[in-house]
Amino acid sequence: MATITVPQAVPSSAEDAAALMKAFQGWGTDEKAVIAILAHRNSFQRKEIMLEYEEMYNESLIQRLQSELSGDFERAMYYWILDPMERQAVMANAATKCIQEEYKIIVEIACANSPAELVAIKKAYHVIYKCSLEEDVAARTRGNLRSLLLALVSTYRYDGDDVDMGLAKSEAKIVHEAVRNGTTDHEELIRIVGTRSKAQLKATFICFREEHSTSITKALPHGTDRTGYLHALRTALRCIVDGNKYFAKVLRTATRDSGTDEDTLTRVIVVHAEKDMKDISAAFQKRASCTLQQAIEKETSGDYRSFLMALLGS
Repeated sequence: MATITVPQAVPSSAEDAAALMKAFQGWGTDEKAVIAILAHRNSFQRKEIMLEYEEMYNESLIQRLQSELSGDFERAMYYWILDPMERQAVMANAATKCIQEEYKIIVEIACANSPAELVAIKKAYHVIYKCSLEEDVAARTRGNLRSLLLALVSTYRYDGDDVDMGLAKSEAKIVHEAVRNGTTDHEELIRIVGTRSKAQLKATFICFREEHSTSITKALPHGTDRTGYLHALRTALRCIVDGNKYFAKVLRTATRDSGTDEDTLTRVIVVHAEKDMKDISAAFQKRASCTLQQAIEKETSGDYRSFLMALLGS
């Protein structure tokens, strides 16, 4: 479930656009007013505000926000105001430019979205960048990492709950053969992870655990992973098995005392606030000694903190 709150009586897009212009004028920006409006409008309403603002003032609302805001707050607001599918297309493109470090973002986009959502993200990518996500991923990776990422972003999985237990048992054996010798000859493993439905994969993983008394992620080779392939594969498996638990762990790592990872906080909260952030927050509280809101309150500050808290429904 989503965490953003939208008032029952919402002003018209023209009224919101005028209120934003008022917030931009004078000595300094009224950031609280900007948050009060944009953090409490859904994606359709935000799009209407952007169109109305441009019509009324002959300038881009996105560009005006970028000029009025700064730092982590500006980056978070920039991503937030984009259409949800365009937002993830922009994030994916940024990740492909430093893919050896940011491949996890590609994996998250491919594995956490529904098949229809992934198609919509790739269509947005076409429109914005005049090329496909697949060709950018292929051009900037190699080896097993390329094979895995291409399989994940190219797939159109069955999205139902039907499971073939016979297939799950047989493919659990195939997976075991792929990982048991500690090698990375994973052509069949990548095929299975990249094509089967999430329900089918979960059944296969359960069969694997029952047969071998360990999870697939723990059975994978450990040690040096110069290409990032094994980490990307573990990320995909965890995201498929339990996305809420996976993102809760990502947020926990991002808010540890050793240093706050604002980019990760922004990515996860902005992408999921209108979708399943309530479930992720519940999973976060189970694994941490505090609520997500308490962690955000402690590890962030200023308008950036206020904006994230608003997206979390506080």
